[in-house]
Amino acid sequence: MNKSDQNKNPSAKEEIKRSRDVLEKFFIHSLEEMYYAENAIAINFINVKEHIDSPKLREILEAHFTIHLKHTERLEKIFQLRKKKIRGRKCVAVIALLAEAKNHLSLFAEDIVNWEIGLILVSQKLAHYKIASYGGLAHLAINLEFYPAATLLAISVQEEEDYINSNLNGIFNAFLATHVQGFKG
Repeated sequence: MNKSDQNKNPSAKEEIKRSRDVLEKFFIHSLEEMYYAENAIAINFINVKEHIDSPKLREILEAHFTIHLKHTERLEKIFQLRKKKIRGRKCVAVIALLAEAKNHLSLFAEDIVNWEIGLILVSQKLAHYKIASYGGLAHLAINLEFYPAATLLAISVQEEEDYINSNLNGIFNAFLATHVQGFKG
């Protein structure tokens, strides 16, 4: 529907407003899920970081934890910009990913090398989930003309992509090469 049709038809204007209101509620709902997700990921990282044996892996994941704290701060800033209460909303997807992670890591409780490989895979899954979520939220923010929020969310996407490309992929390949070399004998 073009603008001239909207001006002639008040119900069309009302429908557009309702649609926008629903989209904004979805946007806030999704922000709340990501806020929950970031906090759940933080708690789980704190619980596993003392078990990490590899100094390089520990360094990479601790550096990512500081990035993660920035993501949480950005979400809080977006809530403030939208004049919404800062709160989390249960994020079923992250709960499932973290439950799967605990299950997979428990398989390697006595095998630190494979446990750390599992931890890298878990980190990759969570980072990809965050890229998809923050990217989708950035597009919603643009559509809703929340440009400062879109910018903050796009920064989080870029940080996650850089983290995977600059850190996780390299250490994953190094772990696999070292581990596989041990079996080639």
